[in-house]
Parts: sequence; C-alpha cells; structure tokens
Amino acid sequence: MTKKIELMCPAGSLPNLKAAVSQGADSVYFGLSRFGARAYAKNFNDDYFLELIRICRSNNVKTYLTMNTLVKNQELKPFFKQLEFAFLNGLDAVIIQDPSFIDIIKKSFPGLKVHISTQAGIMNSLHANLFKSAERINLARELTKEEIRTIKKNCALELEMFVHGALCVSFSGSCLFSSFIGGRSGNRGRCAQPCRRKYGSDYFLSTKDLCLIRRIPEIIELGIDVLKIEGRMRTPYYVAATTSVYRKAIDSYYQGKFEVSKEMLRELNNAFNREFTEGFYSSEAVFNRAKSAGEESSALKNYEVKMKEVKLLKRESKLMMPAIKDQKSLKKRLLVRAYTKEDALKAADSGADIVYFDLFDKDFIDVKDRIKIPLYGITPRIFFDHDKEALLKEIAEKRPDGLFVGNLGVLNLGLNLPIHFDYNVNCFNDLNLQSLPGLPIISPELSLKELAEFKNKNFGVLVHGKIRLMTMRHELEKNLIKDEKNYAFKIQEIYNGYEVLNEKELGLFNKCGDLLKNGINNFFVDTDENIGMIVKHYRNILDGKSVDVNKLKKNYVLGWSFKGVE
Repeated sequence: MTKKIELMCPAGSLPNLKAAVSQGADSVYFGLSRFGARAYAKNFNDDYFLELIRICRSNNVKTYLTMNTLVKNQELKPFFKQLEFAFLNGLDAVIIQDPSFIDIIKKSFPGLKVHISTQAGIMNSLHANLFKSAERINLARELTKEEIRTIKKNCALELEMFVHGALCVSFSGSCLFSSFIGGRSGNRGRCAQPCRRKYGSDYFLSTKDLCLIRRIPEIIELGIDVLKIEGRMRTPYYVAATTSVYRKAIDSYYQGKFEVSKEMLRELNNAFNREFTEGFYSSEAVFNRAKSAGEESSALKNYEVKMKEVKLLKRESKLMMPAIKDQKSLKKRLLVRAYTKEDALKAADSGADIVYFDLFDKDFIDVKDRIKIPLYGITPRIFFDHDKEALLKEIAEKRPDGLFVGNLGVLNLGLNLPIHFDYNVNCFNDLNLQSLPGLPIISPELSLKELAEFKNKNFGVLVHGKIRLMTMRHELEKNLIKDEKNYAFKIQEIYNGYEVLNEKELGLFNKCGDLLKNGINNFFVDTDENIGMIVKHYRNILDGKSVDVNKLKKNYVLGWSFKGVE
C-alpha cells in the first residue's frame, strides 16, 4: 500500500496544539518567538516548545517549525541560533522561504529536514526542482489540478498543499501592500491585511476561504504527500473541528468509502465561515466582496492529550556559515524598464545603460535593432509549466541580450544569458545575494541604511517608478480603486494575471546620494511617465552632477527608504 497522506495542522498556541493532536493530526506547524509568518499568533517560548515536543513525541506527531520570513543581515545569527535550539531539542523539520539557507541547515544540523514555504511562490516544476536538496515544497495556492499534476510528474520532492483556510489574494511572497501602507511586512509575518479593507463600496480584494475537503480522493490520487490546514491565529475550537473533519474524510477514503457528510460540512462552517471556495483548483470564484471578516465560533473546550516519558535522540550541531565576500559594484549603471517602443528608445537616448522590455512585445526585435545598448527581455512573474515552450520560442526568435526574471523557474531552462532579477525574488540579505547567479533588484522593503550594511554591493535598487504591491492570478475588473482614506491604487493586467500598484510613483532623486556614498551604483527606474526626463535626471545623479528636482518631488513617495519594515 502506498504511504498514507499526511494531515498537517496549525498550532499557534499550546491549547491549539492540544486540539490538533487530540483530533488526529499527523503533524503540526508552529512558530517560536521570531521569524515565523504569523508574528501575531501566540507562538511558543522556549519552555512551551519543550512541552510541545513532549506532547508530539508522546502521540507520534511530527513537528515543523515555521521560520519562513525574510531575514535581514543583522538577524542571520539570531535566526540560526533559534533554529539550533529547536534542532537540539527534537525538531523534525524547519519551514523556510530563503533558498540560500538550505545548504547551511543541512551542514549545520544533520538530519533536520527542510521544507520550502508557500512564501517561495512555487508555481512550476522548473522552480520546484531548484530545491532538490530540500525534502518538501509547499505549492502556491493558485494552481489548477492539472498544473499540480504536471509538477508532481516532474518533481521528485514531497509536495504539500493547502486544502483549508484563509487565502491570500496575492501570490504569497509577492505582496508589498501591507508594508507600503503601514510598515508591517506580510513577508515578515506582520501583515495588516489590506486585502480585507473596503475599496469604494465593497471589500474589493477580500477572498472567501479555501475548502477542498470534497476533493481529497482526487488530491491523494494526484500523488500529493501532505494536506495542510491554515489557521495559526484561529481558536482551539477551529483547529479541533477542522482537524477532526479532515481526519474523518481522509480515513474514510482509505477505508474504501469516502464520505463528507452534512454534519462534517456543518462543523467546518461553524468553526469559521467567510464562505468557502475551491479556488483555482476547480476554477471557482474566490471573492467575497460583501464582507471581509469571518464568523468564528466562541465555543470553549479543553482538549486532552496523552503524555508519556520520551527520550530525545542526542544531537550535535555545528553552525557552518559561508564567508561573505566584500564586493563592490564597479560600474555605475542605470537600468530602465520601458513599456512601449517609444519609451524604450527614449530611455536609451537619455542615458540608460540597459533597457528592460517585455520579451513578448511585438516591437521587441525592432527596439533591439534600433538601440545601441543591451536590451533585456522581461519574463513573466507568473509562469506555469505550460508557458515553457512559448517562452523558449520567444527567446530563440528575439535573442535578447539578457533576461529580467521574476520567476526563478527560468533558471532551470539551461539558458546561457545574463540574468537580472525582479524585486519579487525577495533578495533580502548577503547570503541570498551571494547565491543568485546574476544581478538582483534588491527588495524595496529594506531601508537605505540596511542596504549600506550589505558587504556585497552588487545589486540594483529601485529608485524610481511603479511600486508593484500585489501580483495575482485573479482577474480584476476595475483599473483604479480607493481605500477608506482615499488613497488610490491602480490595477493593470499582466501576463497570466493582474497587479495592484500605488498610484503615486516612488521617487528618490537626491536621496540617491546616500546610495552612491556607500558604493551602491546600480539604479533601477520603472516608469511609463515622462521617461526621457526621468532617465536624464538619474543619469546626471549617477554621474555626480547636481539636479534640481524640487518641482517634481511633490508628486512622488519615498516608500520604505528610511523606515524599512518591521
């Protein structure tokens, strides 16, 4: 008989842990004091973690620690020290987002398994296969059944997928909305949920909750290894109800009589209800614009778990951090993204060193023939396995001088081209920077001060232009939305999806002097407004010339430049 599918349940607190274990969880995921994607859950201190290990060992439940946020340079040592504590005291696996941590974990903590978080945004098998030294990946929640089947066919790693709970409207890991409007980064576990706010007369970006319980037989037969329930910030009753219902459904399948009764569905509805959807798995509508808050049961109950004496295996660790090389950015380069042929030509004439242009644009070859600087082809942020042949065809026909990549799966295409990385790749520290085979646009969530502290200065900085707050697969019908404070946000269509952008562009202008003083010399401009004038301004700034931008400053924002994110 094939291995039985694993049911993984949320444990945001000790009562929630007991609820999950008592109702049949095979594994639990939880956070410690830092670095988990739910910073506002109760989480576990050191003493409660030891209690968690005893409970889980007594009940044959696996323990998975979430350390899946973006990590700053000054946080690297505390990150690995926290993981070391958990490892030495019996942790089974760690869930991470940053791929540069995998080898360090494997060498430093022998036997500890590594799982890749949904925050990594894995939506194709090319991307999945970049993580071969990990044990498991959690797939993006925006995949159809057939896309999941393709990844399973082409990837030998264990696959995990969410089957129940809250949905993010943006691809996880590609949302800057929360940190932009309030400094609380969703990529660091502190999301302020701007998607649950009102825009105009309704909750325009609010989604229903995922519920795939009726699809369990299909999912098992697809070869998925793990079903995951979302909800580390929900009540013990919610955890108990969802665990119990999914446990019954899974067991009924293996008993040859799969059943989801009305009573089971009633339990799920009573535990928490924002209306349910099967999402992209079944191509169902996901939005619930009438309300954003769910109705949560206030039922109280103590959940008992068996306890016994357990002995932990003796473990030894030796943290082995790679040396970070000091590296200067030798050239001062202006990297410019253009959206039309006319703007690409203007950018080249006004002082750009490299122009990024949509590889799928009909004018790409014409632009390449007419400019005297390198033209890099922009590849889609949202990229599925079925897009592979079309992308390879465009590359072969248009022969770009390099690629501007927003999906790491492109690295597995075997291309011999220079690569620059879009900022949704989330380069956040020197370890990640050193691991990337090309030049990244650094995460805009880092402050100028934090950028100055990088040992390696070989990265680009978004200094001007559009701020992509969300990248999503969902189809949206409006082109401008306003929140309750009358702040406006644009919606534009992209390849395979849509984006939400801030109405006012970023404009650092003379603030760029701080970057230059610290040896950061690659400036990225991403605009479709007055591109010739804007490029000339930044060319002059890079070349050390004084620039009077007082008349322009009123129309721009400074983003994260000075405060960064929590």
